[in-house]
Amino acid sequence: MRRRVFLSGAILTGVGMPTLAGCKVPEWSRHQAGSTSASASAGGTSGAAVPAASAAPQGWQELDAHVMGHHLGFQVSPLVRRDEKTTVLALRLTRAKDDPAVKDIAQVVYSSGNEYTDTFEATRPLSRPSSNRLSPFDWGATGVRLLDLATNRVWVATTGVENKVKDNYNKLALKPGESTSCFVLFGPVDAKQVTVFVPQAGFVTVDVVDKDAPTASGVDLAAMDKAFDSVATIGYSRDTAKPHEALEAPVTIERFARALDNSTSTLADNQKVTITLASDVTFAPDSADLTPQADAQLQTVAGKLGQYPDGGTLTIVGHTDDIQDDAYNQTLSEKRANAVKTRLEQLTSLDKWKTSVSGKGESQPKIKDTTDQARAANRRVEITLTPTGGTTPKGSGTATPTSSGGGGKLPDPQGPVAKGSEGVTLTTKGLNTQGDVTITLDQVTRSGGYLLGTVICTVKDGSTGASLNPLLDDPETALTNQRSESGALSTFYASDGLTLLSNGDRIFPADYNDADVDHHLPLTELNLSDHLKTGTTTICIVWPDPGSNTITLDHPEGKYSTPNTAYRLTDIPIKNS
Repeated sequence: MRRRVFLSGAILTGVGMPTLAGCKVPEWSRHQAGSTSASASAGGTSGAAVPAASAAPQGWQELDAHVMGHHLGFQVSPLVRRDEKTTVLALRLTRAKDDPAVKDIAQVVYSSGNEYTDTFEATRPLSRPSSNRLSPFDWGATGVRLLDLATNRVWVATTGVENKVKDNYNKLALKPGESTSCFVLFGPVDAKQVTVFVPQAGFVTVDVVDKDAPTASGVDLAAMDKAFDSVATIGYSRDTAKPHEALEAPVTIERFARALDNSTSTLADNQKVTITLASDVTFAPDSADLTPQADAQLQTVAGKLGQYPDGGTLTIVGHTDDIQDDAYNQTLSEKRANAVKTRLEQLTSLDKWKTSVSGKGESQPKIKDTTDQARAANRRVEITLTPTGGTTPKGSGTATPTSSGGGGKLPDPQGPVAKGSEGVTLTTKGLNTQGDVTITLDQVTRSGGYLLGTVICTVKDGSTGASLNPLLDDPETALTNQRSESGALSTFYASDGLTLLSNGDRIFPADYNDADVDHHLPLTELNLSDHLKTGTTTICIVWPDPGSNTITLDHPEGKYSTPNTAYRLTDIPIKNS
């Protein structure tokens, strides 16, 4: 099997253990190295913070994290341009001296033998999904991602390496009080700064520097090259020293929202905004006649068009289900698309828009199935705006807020409700496990058209094994993602069910098209497979910014919900970066 790898050992030149202070969003991360923290260790005990030592090198940032119940500290380097095709990020991980043994935290210990009961393998939560179906996750910290939120871009890791091979394995293995370090490689990065998304640790902003810059001095590039050679020698690597070329280029961050009444949905990226009208709301059954409810939908579209006074390209495409014959469905889809155009012309001027109208009948189903739910989803009209100059409204400087324009009050809660800072407590049950989990979100941070949040999950002492995934995943999907893309198994353990309610919309986590797994991945945690007996876990997540002052987080019930896993957190303040 080919796998990405990290090898254990010290890579930092003259670097000691990190000094830490809480899971931070970008504007809080750039504190002076050398400050101290007295945060408690994971396991619920009041103990020492992650051990402090010498200050971090110039330009490095620090995070105090709780990773699957374990208390870890991170030092994060500036992003260094290694050559014209690659950049490198160095990480140093330190486990708290008083961190409980793995067997006291996790229901299942994945290492073999008694000698590993004190060893936490950090690679599982820190790695990214793999295209290798036999090994669904890579090794090392390849789940680290780089964000340029001002331009809506994300870089995923091409590969990774540690400085020293331990027993031919690359698991970022840490006993209490131990440190290890690793490199993560990316393709070329043209930004001056990036936000680093460290899984279950937080967000930090780092500079992008040349390898001869003073701030690059803590990154030992020669040691990294040597480590790559070691990996190639033992044959335990996904890509050896050459990065995975399909992942080198940045990809666009995409934004998705759905009206609470399911009448519309909105998908936006850098170039276009696609608004999907549910035909069951827009039209009378088996007809191209607009319903009274259609005006609210089309007013939303007209408002969106008004954000772009320079116009652009506008396409309107009708789609049907497969119940009637092909010819009938083709004609109906064309009539419905033309009815939408006619009404839009009455609501707003289309003079600046190059408009095309067409119908696809049943030929392009959104969901390839014959269930009533699938057929309802396939009955739709898609309106795509491609504004001149992109989707950033003129004079705003940030991405357009993702909004489908749905109206009405919030739906009734389906589970416990509390303020984000107070949190809710739910009980999860498995065949042989049970645990109480408290979920809180004190605040989120606004940055470049997005909101960055760290949801805190704390498992009560005495649990036999609480599963976090049912409390955080998308309850409407199974073996797929929020886009209903087939084969999206990489999101099975993701925290992609943490949605925002705002302005009549349900706003989903931002996502991106991952070239390696060939579907969209959310900007959330991707591996929450363990059942925990105790401890705290940090859940990092990026949402499109709805433009409000507070948000409401909602984890609803759905078709694939585990019982009693719905909840709502309200009155969560938004802080500006």
